Amino acid sequence: MEHFDIDVNHFPSLTWNFLGINSTRLGLDSECAALHIQDAKELEDTSLYSSIETGLGKEFDRAFDSLLHKNGIKTVRCAFSGQNSARKIEFSAEENSSCVCDVVIHAAENENLSYIFVYRSAAGIQNSQLGIRIRVCAEENSRVHISCVNLLGENVVHFSSLGSRCADNSVIEITELQLGSGKSFSGTFCSLDGYKSRFLGEAAYIAKGNSFLDMNQVAHQSGKCSESRFSVDGVLMDSAQKTWRGTIDFKKGCADSVGDEQEDVLLLSPRTVNKSLPVILCDEEAVEGRHGCSIGKIDTEKLFYMQSRGIDEATVRSLLARAKVSKVCRFIPDESLVEEINEFVEKSVR
Repeated sequence: MEHFDIDVNHFPSLTWNFLGINSTRLGLDSECAALHIQDAKELEDTSLYSSIETGLGKEFDRAFDSLLHKNGIKTVRCAFSGQNSARKIEFSAEENSSCVCDVVIHAAENENLSYIFVYRSAAGIQNSQLGIRIRVCAEENSRVHISCVNLLGENVVHFSSLGSRCADNSVIEITELQLGSGKSFSGTFCSLDGYKSRFLGEAAYIAKGNSFLDMNQVAHQSGKCSESRFSVDGVLMDSAQKTWRGTIDFKKGCADSVGDEQEDVLLLSPRTVNKSLPVILCDEEAVEGRHGCSIGKIDTEKLFYMQSRGIDEATVRSLLARAKVSKVCRFIPDESLVEEINEFVEKSVR
């Protein structure tokens, strides 16, 4: 199967090339099949959503559009509406295949929507790629909550690109768990155009073995009194590599806006490679922004204390990793899925 490489997860403000953090390379298979969503409506005209940039970047969006056209895959719009429930959408990766889905979610004025996207695969499958693009349009006073859960096998390549446009008083919440797949590329771009629009993000990851994880989160704030708050908690094990870019971009005119981005990384091996880049860009004076990153190992005194109480080091590592994920699981409105996540984590860090 032929594939082509593109640069994704571009950092909005370039830094030194030798750091290898400005972008990364994603290989897209030129032939792919569509992932289907029950009751979703195919869209013939997607011009209303074409201006919504997604997290993997403009180059990715152009290449993905061409890929969809080449393979005859239509963009679909999810029509589920439930004020007190979440719609779960489950995708399964198959061996020797590349599957993609292009999803639009449009929240009308005063509407409250919640979606859970779950990605799974059978154990031991080979040569598999599963990708999704999600674009969200949130009208005035609407609220959209999207959960993305990666439970894929270690030989699956996964990419997820999410973009949103928020009107006055609208809220978008993104809950993300990157727990599986050998290579994962995740990008989130939230455009806060409206007055008092908000972006609330929670993410957790566990990278183990020789896995590669590349994440990019951007809050583009142009609306007055807008707010962005997102935090990331992660665990790196064995020889895993991870890059996280977090950007709060205050644009001219977004007076009285606030932003906060934080990452907390736990390193459980000296062989891991961690790159973290929290950045605030500012073209407006009357704003308040905070950013930070905490990177560390297991505290030796705490480890000694727990071992003195009969808890071995492997169990301590497992408990700490599970705590990182549990912190984010509380935002997922599906108890059975949370149990499945806990079982997956237990096997991963064993």
